[in-house]
Amino acid sequence: MFRLGHAKPLVVCLLIVMTSSLFAEDEPAQVDSLKRILRSTTEGETVDLMNQLSDAHAGTEWKKSQRYANLALDLATSLQDQYGQAVAHTNLTNYYIQAQNYREALDNATLALNKFEYLSDDFQIARTLRTIGTTYSLLNQSDQSLDYFLRSLMIFEDIDKESEVAVTVMVIGTVFSQWGQTEKALKFFERAVSIYKNIDDHEGVLVSENRVAQSLMTLRRFDEAEDHLAQALVIADKHSAFALLANLYTSLGELYYHQLQLNTAQKYFLDALDMKRTSGSPGEIALALSDVARVYQESGDIEKSVQYYKQGQQMAEAAGENSISAEIFLQLGELYMQENDKVSSLRAMLSGLDVAQDVHDLLTIERANHLLTTAYSRFGQAKQALKYQKALQLTRDEINRQQGNKRVAELEIRYELDKRDRELDELKGAALIKEIEYKRQFTVMWVVFAFSLAMMILILAFVFYRSRLIRRTEQEKMEQAIRIKADFTAMLVHDLKSPLTSVFGFAELLKMGEKPYERIREIAITIRKTSQKMLQLVNEMLDLSKFEAGKMILNKTQVALKPLVNTAVQMLDPVAKQSEMEVSLDAPDGLPSCQCDALKIEQVITNFISNAIEHTPRGTRIKVSLQEHQKLGESFLYFSVTDNGPGVDPEQQHRIFDKYAQLKTKKTAKGLGSGLGLAVSQMIVEQHGGEVGYRDAEPSGSVFYFQIPCMSPELAEEPGPKSAPSPATT
Repeated sequence: MFRLGHAKPLVVCLLIVMTSSLFAEDEPAQVDSLKRILRSTTEGETVDLMNQLSDAHAGTEWKKSQRYANLALDLATSLQDQYGQAVAHTNLTNYYIQAQNYREALDNATLALNKFEYLSDDFQIARTLRTIGTTYSLLNQSDQSLDYFLRSLMIFEDIDKESEVAVTVMVIGTVFSQWGQTEKALKFFERAVSIYKNIDDHEGVLVSENRVAQSLMTLRRFDEAEDHLAQALVIADKHSAFALLANLYTSLGELYYHQLQLNTAQKYFLDALDMKRTSGSPGEIALALSDVARVYQESGDIEKSVQYYKQGQQMAEAAGENSISAEIFLQLGELYMQENDKVSSLRAMLSGLDVAQDVHDLLTIERANHLLTTAYSRFGQAKQALKYQKALQLTRDEINRQQGNKRVAELEIRYELDKRDRELDELKGAALIKEIEYKRQFTVMWVVFAFSLAMMILILAFVFYRSRLIRRTEQEKMEQAIRIKADFTAMLVHDLKSPLTSVFGFAELLKMGEKPYERIREIAITIRKTSQKMLQLVNEMLDLSKFEAGKMILNKTQVALKPLVNTAVQMLDPVAKQSEMEVSLDAPDGLPSCQCDALKIEQVITNFISNAIEHTPRGTRIKVSLQEHQKLGESFLYFSVTDNGPGVDPEQQHRIFDKYAQLKTKKTAKGLGSGLGLAVSQMIVEQHGGEVGYRDAEPSGSVFYFQIPCMSPELAEEPGPKSAPSPATT
């Protein structure tokens, strides 16, 4: 730009930002998206994502960008990922350029270039060459930067990357502009305009058209510059490019300012100021305010000029833009000096010098010392003028020394890079030998892999076949269970239907008329027995449901089992006598008590005895026994019911306690009932920590038994001398 004499480095920095992130997406959303993807990636994918995170943080959070780049570099090195290492070095190069550590920037850029050349990636080679050129440009080594830019341009042209060609052409034009070769710069800027129009990139067109116009203004070709800016305005309005439109207005203001059309220049500068106040940074707003102040200064409205200068300086100072603040102080000092306001002029210039010294901006310090020398000379203070003349000379010496140091540093870097190139050639030779060895190892590994793959296929085939067999077996078991349950349901309905039919029939007999008392009593007894049988079946079903649902609650108390067994035998003895059966009890005195639910254990005892009475032939002898057993140092009460009937077939014995088992005796076709009673009995006993079982009696018959843990004899409810337990078969 024309308004600040030392603004060329700013232009270069703006171009660097433009080339790296002109079309960047919304960074926070991009970073969040990459972090979500990062949680479920493999190691190789993680390198790429961390490099992308580094690139996404560039320009906003440089420290995070460096951290992600270093992480990507470490992981890529461990994985021998050449491409990942190269991209990480590129991201580190951008970080060190921003940090003004150009030595490290060149080191990383050169390493990235070597790896991209090893991978023969022309696109990345060209981009890296351009980055190296940018770094040399920042080192004020324009000749070397131009060499790298031209090499980059040739590669981009060869691979037909028009957008990258346009960016490279722009930076080459900037180099010629810095050299003062405006004609050459103009040709490159015009070529960039042509390329951007060809690829329909309106933002690129606006930026390049603006640079063309600025070059034409430098050449005093104001009419042509106005034509280019007018074309750019049409494009900006069409695409609503407000940010770039503000820059175009600034350039138009400069155009008319240099043509001394101050009213028009003032209009465009004010429009640019309004737009930058809406979307620009504080530094951009401060510069726009200084532009407006210059116009008012030129038109003679000193009061407004001072007002805008002060607003710009205050905004720059508040935003920490110290270089801009210092420059505006100096512009304000020049204004006061023109107005012969000695005090205000010197105060403004000294303030500008102080701010520039705080940020060590040597170019601004040089300008401030020059203005102070001029001002003190003009106001007749030769001693002070001499003082700042000496300071000016020291500043220029410092600038020259720094430039010399940069040159020395550049030579040292070139020496180290050449040394690393030689080392790299040696490493490449060693890598070639290793590659041959790796190929041999790869062949062996491939054979092993093929064999392993074949074995894996065989194993998978076996697993698949076995799983099909298991599924078929499970399906058959399920179908069998469904059939058993269906048969059980049909039997249960039959067992309930028969008693109900009997009850209904006897009820009809009673309804038909008067009958003798004995007959009525006989019918009532039959109805009662039938109802008891149905009630027992229903209770067993309810108990089974509660056990299966886990809702059965036992009311355990300290109970002596002998009275319960004795009561059950006495209660069922009349039923046994009707079938000419004899029930005997063998239970010694002094048996210990146990912690149990008396009603549930009595239910089990009654069930075992009634089953023996119901399912054995007439004339059977039934022996009921209750004994104490010792097992592993613990006492158990052992209850058994033995009959001398036909017993149970061996192939059916394992199903006796199944919930839906329906068994047949050996010598009769009479079923053993629904099987609910024995299933419920097993559940009750197991809830008490005991076990139930069946075995064949000798020489014939059946033995149903259960045992549950008991208390020690001292805690028994009925104390007495303990008799020796009768032998029992286990």
